[in-house]
Amino acid sequence: MKRLVVSLLLVWVLKPGHAQLGCEQVDGCSCEMSDGSGRIQLRSLARPDDPYRIDHSIFTFLYTPCEALHNASGECKDETSVCQLFKEGGLGYNYGTADSAKFSVDPDTSQVRISYSRVDNNITRVSNVNLVCDPGQREKALFDFEWADPLLLNFKLTSVCACPGGCLTPPVTCSMKDSCTCDMSDGTGEINLHPLDNPWAPFRSSHLSPDGSRIYTYYYNPCSGLAFADTPCTNVSGCQVDKQAAPQIFYPLGHHTPEPTAEVDGEGNVVLAYTGGDDGRRFNVTLICDGGQDVPEFTALGEVAEHYYKMTLKTKCACPGLC
Repeated sequence: MKRLVVSLLLVWVLKPGHAQLGCEQVDGCSCEMSDGSGRIQLRSLARPDDPYRIDHSIFTFLYTPCEALHNASGECKDETSVCQLFKEGGLGYNYGTADSAKFSVDPDTSQVRISYSRVDNNITRVSNVNLVCDPGQREKALFDFEWADPLLLNFKLTSVCACPGGCLTPPVTCSMKDSCTCDMSDGTGEINLHPLDNPWAPFRSSHLSPDGSRIYTYYYNPCSGLAFADTPCTNVSGCQVDKQAAPQIFYPLGHHTPEPTAEVDGEGNVVLAYTGGDDGRRFNVTLICDGGQDVPEFTALGEVAEHYYKMTLKTKCACPGLC
């Protein structure tokens, strides 16, 4: 009788329906569920230039799946996916490199997670990102802090892309046609900034320097560039001017030739990236679609990392097919 009970228990445990759920890793960005429900694909959530951000207590946490952070500083320069920064400054800590990503499933909760790690001077820092499937969370993934232990951070990422099969379509892109026109891959149309081009009256916005000591004025013209006579800012797309200096100092930030590159961020905005500025300076302009914005609104966000600048341009011409 005892043998029969043991045999029945073994049969029950080994039934396919009771096999431990897993997610077989395809790459650092996706895994295939062992129950046949599909693939979890996070590629469209990658935000290396504009990472998910949490301000918590004395720390700021940055995260992007699939790719390493761009423009990171200190220890987080080293191919980092998860970065812990001190709000009051400092080098911060790398809590996991992009190439260390490992998918697993919690046997108790069936929760799929990605774990990242970084070993430095025999100290291992680890981050876990629990993937929360929410079919209604399509527009923007939600990144939240859960809890921490020494050398261990835990977060959750809520998105339709955390659902098996939820994000198998290729990410939307915008292919450049010239220096200020690109075609959306989803068929919604062309983004055309030509009507905004005016080299004689470029967009202008001021912003305080990171240390609070100077107010810089930023100029931008998207198509044919701009020029300030007898200054280094000649035939450039963006220029930073220190008007408090005597004489004024002009810093070229990037050129319109070669044409900028275009990416679509996690919120669906097209981001134009310009390079070739003075001493390696470069800048991004995030195009914000607003069908009612007949008069463009240009905002300089300043120097977000050394020699790296961000700006936004809200206009109806950032909407496919409206210009």
